[in-house]
Amino acid sequence: MVLATQVVTSLLLTALLLADVAHAAQPAKETLLSGETMGSAWTVKIAGKLPAPADTLRAGVQDQFERVNQALSTYRPDSALSRFNDDDSGEWIDIDPELAVVMGYGLGLAAGSGGAYDITVGPLVNLWGFGPDPGHRRLPDATEIAAARRRVGWQKLQVDAPQHRARKAPGVRVDLSSLGKGYAVDRVAGFLEAQGIANYLIDLSGKLRAHGHNAAGTTWRVAVEQPAADDPTGAPRTVPAVVALRDSSIATSGDYRRYFESGGKHYSHIIDPRTGYPVTHATLSATAQAPTCMVADAQATLLMVMAPADALRLANQQGVPALFIHREAGEFRLERSAHWRED
Repeated sequence: MVLATQVVTSLLLTALLLADVAHAAQPAKETLLSGETMGSAWTVKIAGKLPAPADTLRAGVQDQFERVNQALSTYRPDSALSRFNDDDSGEWIDIDPELAVVMGYGLGLAAGSGGAYDITVGPLVNLWGFGPDPGHRRLPDATEIAAARRRVGWQKLQVDAPQHRARKAPGVRVDLSSLGKGYAVDRVAGFLEAQGIANYLIDLSGKLRAHGHNAAGTTWRVAVEQPAADDPTGAPRTVPAVVALRDSSIATSGDYRRYFESGGKHYSHIIDPRTGYPVTHATLSATAQAPTCMVADAQATLLMVMAPADALRLANQQGVPALFIHREAGEFRLERSAHWRED
């Protein structure tokens, strides 16, 4: 699963504005806001006249990200999530309303996926060195993995979202990194629309949400990058697909940015909660589109965890627009679900 919220990562999706030739002669007004949150860079592109000074809007966006981070971060010991994780009473406790909403959605997705997606995966994430307590990245032995797995399982968590309360079995540690950034993007979208902004593109570490049109008056377009480790020369990556994002969201999950190698084997931060081990199949990245960024973020993670054939079958059955990039015999192969649309 994609499970680190405070580690600086390069974007898996890069916002790509494609100017419409028919509008090339017209002046385009676009404002770019930027900053950092959750260990990653964010950008907001706004087309058209601003309802307030850019600095004011930037501060408002940053505040939305900060509020979500304070609710969902596993890296902040005083966050709402950390306080919940520290409670091992096994009793119902009152929790932050936003935490309740996000945990409730994650728990439902875990139940519906048979545990392929599981927000209680925290003990395994930490054991492999990809969590807030990184320690020494190494290959755990079978005994350690078995012990961590005993503390994992969506059935060990209960959430009453309407009443803003939850409880969990002692030792369970919830990790919301697989949908927290997506939820933060949705919060920013709500803020922008409340200001009267109808044309925007939000990007937080490859979790994107678009509404309206770009400065040229056409649909926002984003590029899905070819999976590859960061190039120290700064050379651009190949773009295998460009997507027209019409009032919707998109997110990518991949196994090629955060990993370590041991004994000649690749171990990524995409951990299958059902086995306790990082995934080893041929899928390098899974991209999902959805109306909200939280859903796209979580769906991409789920599809990345599942075996390729199972992931494609699930996407087709549930109508998820999904793009998979596999490595086969040293070559990249793209596979699209039935509902995937690029333009």
